[in-house]
Amino acid sequence: MAIDKGIAISPSDLLYEGGIKHILLRTWQSGDVVTYGGLHDISSIVDNGGSTAQWFIYEFKKDEASLTVNATKENGSTAFECGIDFRLPKMDNTKFHELQNMLQECMMGIVVDGSGRALVVGASEKYQNAQEQYRSKTFLNLASMEGGTGSAFSDNNGLTVNLLARQYELPREYSGTITLYQDASPSLLYRATTD
Repeated sequence: MAIDKGIAISPSDLLYEGGIKHILLRTWQSGDVVTYGGLHDISSIVDNGGSTAQWFIYEFKKDEASLTVNATKENGSTAFECGIDFRLPKMDNTKFHELQNMLQECMMGIVVDGSGRALVVGASEKYQNAQEQYRSKTFLNLASMEGGTGSAFSDNNGLTVNLLARQYELPREYSGTITLYQDASPSLLYRATTD
């Protein structure tokens, strides 16, 4: 692939909002189908049922979530470390239970930024496993957690969760449909779906 176009910056790019509005996570499963597009996008993520995929929404303390992308090149191979960091306020056993479930999971994530762009982390076309995509080595996993109660009444009580995917291309934008909080009103399991 050769360089075939320049990049222009428009006034709307300069006013683009940062931060994250939503974090969606799910475990890779046998039978998942990810449809990669030609403009570095993903147009569809469905499970083995073939119509939608179920995700879980992780809410976080305002202005304390981020997506970082770090590229390194070694011996002609470029790897992208994509990190999702978010803070869960007020430690309790319900949160601990869900975080414990992440310890041994191969996940994928969708990060919806402040302007509504959805970026997929943990799914990469370049080194996907053609037979079983969930066996790809580019998945998102738990890298670390840190936090505590603090020592003063004014200290933050909570945990910062750090997820990391080592993939071999930049995150792709999700161009399909995301339906948030679709399981009940108010949401019971904090579910979302993609198609």
